[in-house]
Amino acid sequence: MIPLWSETVAYDAGGTRTLVGGRGDELDLQPRTRLAADLPEASAVRQRAAEFDEGTATWRDRLAESLPQEPLLHDLAASALEDLWVLGDALPAPVAGWSPSWRYLWPRDAAFCAVALARVGHLDHAVEVLAHLQSLQDSEGWFEARYEPGTDRAPDRRQRQFDGTGLLLWATADVAATAGLADEGRQERVRERLAPLITVSVDALRSETQDGAGMPPVSPDYWEVRERSVTLWTMASTLAGLRAGVLLTAEQEVRRAADTFALLLEGTFGRTGFQRYRAGGGADSARVLMDATGCHGLVPPAQLAALRRELARPGGGIAPGASWREDGVSWTPSTSLLALALARAGQHGAAIEILRWLAEHRTEAGSLPEKVLFDGRPAEVAPLAWTAANTVLALDALANG
Repeated sequence: MIPLWSETVAYDAGGTRTLVGGRGDELDLQPRTRLAADLPEASAVRQRAAEFDEGTATWRDRLAESLPQEPLLHDLAASALEDLWVLGDALPAPVAGWSPSWRYLWPRDAAFCAVALARVGHLDHAVEVLAHLQSLQDSEGWFEARYEPGTDRAPDRRQRQFDGTGLLLWATADVAATAGLADEGRQERVRERLAPLITVSVDALRSETQDGAGMPPVSPDYWEVRERSVTLWTMASTLAGLRAGVLLTAEQEVRRAADTFALLLEGTFGRTGFQRYRAGGGADSARVLMDATGCHGLVPPAQLAALRRELARPGGGIAPGASWREDGVSWTPSTSLLALALARAGQHGAAIEILRWLAEHRTEAGSLPEKVLFDGRPAEVAPLAWTAANTVLALDALANG
């Protein structure tokens, strides 16, 4: 049985971030916050929390107007925002979680967190997250699997992962577009701030795929295991990056590479139903990544919706893939990403159903856990930044119709 390592993460009376509940400390929290009740009113942490909350007020009001009959989802939004805040506050970028093995910066997770921050009203923070990742990118356009906050070094000898290149370029395009909704000049300033990331990433995606005509490099993906073949996740993140490159550069060469790669993806993975590998491997939650990043029209709507059944786990969520171990555990990163894909693809009813499930399977402190057991109990790490970001973005897609 997998235990719940913490109910949430919060700042204690001394202003130190700490695990709460489970294997963590017992802490009396101020309701609907990630702050100890006895944290001094004059604390700088309280001020930062209030500023974050104030920055999201307009977004929360729009969500309430768009979903007036969904109080559970409004509560879910509030807790997801708190999770996103507490895992990124006063850090160069949000860490995945606060448990020791998760207290690292994953480029993949950070991409979704940056987009979520921009959408809810914290554009400047989102840009700085991406700028920090920009400083970590190597000259070939790759990122390590994860980084240690404070040292900016990889904590171990894990293989570097190619998905960060495409996903951070996608995040840059999305954040720039959000900036442009209010001010075209601000959009241009975002592009200028992130110009090195844009240039290096576009060059890497084009060169590693022979301008879209070839497969990207074999690389571990969100399963965090060594691979011998290119996975659907790596293909989808590469496409997201190439299409983002079109928006950011307006270069015809990039457009041709993106169009060519889309045809390659459809003619290979698409021919076998978008399974984990080109020749099989079973259903994989990576199938949702195209629609989640705005690459619509590749995965048929029925195939997207079918993942809820194909990867179903007894607790009500989904597993990362059909070949994942049969332990009955639902994984909230995959489940929340499915909600995001469905919401952005216009399947709002199905997305709301999943979001309600996420809301009902939070910890007692309100945080979104990494896992949900066969009997519905939250388990292992809580909160998880990627799940929080996916949840916020799914709700944002619903609010925007």
